[in-house]
Amino acid sequence: MRVTNSMLVSNLMRNLNSNLYRMDKLQNQMATGRKFASISDDPSSLIYSQAARNKLARLEHYQRTVETAQDWLRQAEVGIMELQGVLVNTYEALVDATNDGKTDSDKQNIAQVVGQMREHFVDTLNATFGDKYVFSGYNTPGDPADGFGKEGIKTFTVVDGKLHFNGFDLSIFDGMPAELLAVNLDGSTPANAALSLENIILGLKDSAGVPLYATTNDFFQEYNDARGLLAPAVPGDPDPRLNMDKLVMMHSLKNDVLTFDVGPGVSMPVTMNGIDLVLFTSVDEEGNAIVRNAYNVLTDVVNGTNGVDGTPPLGAAELTKMIKPLQDGQNHLLTRNSEIGGRVRRMELFEARYEQDAINYKRMRSDAEDADMAEVITNIKMAEAVYQAALSAGARIIQPTLMDFLR
Repeated sequence: MRVTNSMLVSNLMRNLNSNLYRMDKLQNQMATGRKFASISDDPSSLIYSQAARNKLARLEHYQRTVETAQDWLRQAEVGIMELQGVLVNTYEALVDATNDGKTDSDKQNIAQVVGQMREHFVDTLNATFGDKYVFSGYNTPGDPADGFGKEGIKTFTVVDGKLHFNGFDLSIFDGMPAELLAVNLDGSTPANAALSLENIILGLKDSAGVPLYATTNDFFQEYNDARGLLAPAVPGDPDPRLNMDKLVMMHSLKNDVLTFDVGPGVSMPVTMNGIDLVLFTSVDEEGNAIVRNAYNVLTDVVNGTNGVDGTPPLGAAELTKMIKPLQDGQNHLLTRNSEIGGRVRRMELFEARYEQDAINYKRMRSDAEDADMAEVITNIKMAEAVYQAALSAGARIIQPTLMDFLR
């Protein structure tokens, strides 16, 4: 076939454009540092890169959550140590009061100190972190502008010498069998929780193995009579008596704990409910495991060392009996503090894992989208040389015309 000058020019221009397109792509890679500028450049690498970016975004969210959770756990640890410190100081003061050389005046001075410790115990239960209470689940301090005073709404309050949580009297559980507190009813419906508690009550037996109660009503009647918890004299007053509904309510409130999602499908409580700190298991003089209320224990010490209604302070023998509940309360708070420490350690493991995952995902993203700059520079220099050679060859081919041959 006949090759014309226009054919040579057309082929030359097409080849030059192809070279320029290759150089443009390489220059974009060198300028942006990425292998591709659009989806069509490398669809498979782009999908791989987007997957890595999505995983990094989720990972950053969990990293922030873990950091916040660690702050909450540290705050909870400090609060529990303060509560434990109150019991330790009360224990030391009570041991000092049992000294035979202490006069009634000395014991009353100790009662003043323990009374201040008791108030600090309640203040610590109402401790806040940010816009939430530390030991009150999802309760918030409230808005002072609502007319509740500058402190807002407190969850733990003292009414008539008894500790309340959200208006719920916690003193009614003092002295009940420890089995009713130890059972874990987290996540149970009220009906299932009531059934579990009923089974525990009916399963209580004496030393001979004989069931103590034929019905739950028998238990509540005996317990309320022994504790002096009677029906309200004035209609409409809160009923202080222990019953199944209040047992279920206590467990429901106790399980109300602030929880964070620290990983895919992994939720962890970052603090504890104050009820779980106030109520603990102790052993009475008969050797029975019962529930004690830490606030009531502190009140017993105050009344024992100060005297009630003009009566003199108790003697050393009676005061010594109050030491055991204080020791059990200290051990309970130490156990809860150890649990917080275990959660802190677990958070540190999550943090270390997420840091390593971030490195891996960033490497995955880099492999998918980052250009090899040494290779790009080498290729662009080669493309420039090819383009310059093409221009030189084209200039020699196109330059001669028909007039040059007619000469």
